Amino acid sequence: MSDNYRDVYFVNDEPKQTVSYLQAKAKDWFNSMTTNSYLEKIKKSWDYYHGVYYKEDHGISYGGEVGELVNIAVNHYHNIARHIHTMVTANRPAYQSRAINTDHKSQVQVDLANDLLEYYMRQKNVEKKLKETVEKAVVLGSGYMKIEWNATKGKAYDYVDPEPFYDEEGNPIKDEEGNFLDKLGRVLERIPVYEGDLEFKSLDPLNVMFDVSKDSWEDQEWVVIRTFVNKYNLAAKYPELADKILEVPTKDKELKRGSKVSLTSLDETEDVALYELFHKRSEASPNGKYLLYLNDDCILEDGAMPYRNLPVYRIVPSTYIGTSFGYTSMWDLMPIQQAVNSIYSTILTNQSAFGVQNVLNPEGNNLKVSEISGGLNFLDFTPVNGAPNGGAPFALNLTQTPAECFNYLQLLEKAMETISGINAVTRGNPEQNLRSGNALALVQSQALQYISGLQQEYIRLMEDVGTAIIEILQDYAEAPRIAEIVGKSNSSRVKEFSRDNLDRVQRVIVDVGNALSQTTAGRSEMAQNLIQMGLIQTPEQYFSVLNSGNLETMTEGPTKKLQLIKAENEALVSGEPLIVIAIDDHEMHIAEHISVLSDPSLRFDNDLVTRVLAHIQEHKDIQATLAPQYLDQATLAKQPPPPMPPAPPTMPAPGGPLPPSEVAQQADMGFNPQAVQNAAQAGVQMPTPPNNPLTGEPLTPKS
Repeated sequence: MSDNYRDVYFVNDEPKQTVSYLQAKAKDWFNSMTTNSYLEKIKKSWDYYHGVYYKEDHGISYGGEVGELVNIAVNHYHNIARHIHTMVTANRPAYQSRAINTDHKSQVQVDLANDLLEYYMRQKNVEKKLKETVEKAVVLGSGYMKIEWNATKGKAYDYVDPEPFYDEEGNPIKDEEGNFLDKLGRVLERIPVYEGDLEFKSLDPLNVMFDVSKDSWEDQEWVVIRTFVNKYNLAAKYPELADKILEVPTKDKELKRGSKVSLTSLDETEDVALYELFHKRSEASPNGKYLLYLNDDCILEDGAMPYRNLPVYRIVPSTYIGTSFGYTSMWDLMPIQQAVNSIYSTILTNQSAFGVQNVLNPEGNNLKVSEISGGLNFLDFTPVNGAPNGGAPFALNLTQTPAECFNYLQLLEKAMETISGINAVTRGNPEQNLRSGNALALVQSQALQYISGLQQEYIRLMEDVGTAIIEILQDYAEAPRIAEIVGKSNSSRVKEFSRDNLDRVQRVIVDVGNALSQTTAGRSEMAQNLIQMGLIQTPEQYFSVLNSGNLETMTEGPTKKLQLIKAENEALVSGEPLIVIAIDDHEMHIAEHISVLSDPSLRFDNDLVTRVLAHIQEHKDIQATLAPQYLDQATLAKQPPPPMPPAPPTMPAPGGPLPPSEVAQQADMGFNPQAVQNAAQAGVQMPTPPNNPLTGEPLTPKS
């Protein structure tokens, strides 16, 4: 290190000194992880998760002095960890981008951003990488997701001239044809400029180094990432450093001499450890710092921080309080898992040693071994006075295992479920007393509640990764590029975009899927409710909800209508021409266009008021000319219903007088008026004569 090192922040020092500082930090970091047994916890948890307990993985092994003990592992550890992982990642989240404002262009960019995030989740396997990262967090205490821009991926869309070499007089070195040459006289080829694309990598805690003095991960200002790459590929990419690159020891040699740590043993390889330093922009380092190096004598790249934030995103089940180190409750299960294996091995050892029974044969009963072996034999023996069973042979039962072993085994397995929060119902083995569906649902909901903290961490990780994807595309996707977008109705389309199409998107949030939509019964209930609400109009929409639980197909049409109206409102304000067509939802357009004049200051703009009122009147004029069958369904629903037919005459209450008009009508039909009144007062209703089928008039009785 330099003599004035303490007076210079390490990232502002010379690159060689910065790397030397980081190498010393890395050595101290791994030493501290070894001293406090943190590294041992990680490695042991990795072994247990993969069933590495005894010499024979996933098989029976023998121990003791002469192999008299039988060892067997019953791996509850892996089963519980997998259940935690599945419960956290089961509901597929949906990305929802957020724009700087709510204008039409921003909303269009939001839709594009959502489609691109879905594209990266599906086509670029980001979802798979995220799940791998959660798995590392559950088992190893923490998991990391690295996102970076690879400028050499994709197709070449342009070529640039190389940086020329100069002679002693300061002139570019060229051949007779004007081609630039290097110092060896070779023609310098034009350098291709590629589209570039994002790359994603899931990392375990052994390959991410940070400042252990910080109290939390959010306080970290820098991070060093270790990956392993083929040194011959590196030599081809950096030919000026090829000799130094090829001299670097491969990772298998580093492991053998104890200078590197890995979860697995390694055979001979050509991979070398490649390190990357990312330092945030800060007061001490306004441009941040990026270093790519193999060691302090082989620095490949040195420059400013290329990203807005540290491109490494972490998930942990919990942390050691006051530190940046992750912690998982799976580590609490390791000693219990050891005890479970020990008891199972004890039971198996006893059964294996004495499962084939020995036979006690009292001396003097005149039975031979050949007579007893084979079974289904009629045995004739000489009784022996004083011998057990009168001298008859009997089996020596040594296989009976004490009941305490089985009882304690159940206690241990129950303790593992209690500590992890993954109960027997979740594991598919409910207790006998849990028979009702409500009781089972309650017990399972407790497991979901226990891991809700980790699920929130998963959501935060997805939000950070989604935001990073959009930000890096905004910064580096200069060339128009093509992505295959899957629409809300699962139809695919190819769409071209560049960073200019995303400049208004600000943040990404995650909407976790409704648990009701994850079951067939839940989707069926949702579909029935949507039918009652009138939101499902076609059989295709019904089956879309029933099969996928996706409700976006129900809202896609109305959402696009609102986006159209919002774009028209902006055009009205800016004075751009608009057109009204017959299939518009005129009622919705009129209601939304009126809102343009809700701002009192805009009402003083006479031209704007004239444009808005004229456009609204155009909607009204076209609406008035349309036949009902061509009107939008929403418009028809808003129209007043036709008038109800007049109510029939009210009949008097039994025993009351008949109205004079009714008496006159009955008299015209040939009934005596006084008789009619008497009948009405008596509660008797006079019969109504039928109509004439030819004239439609009531038939009048002949006098």
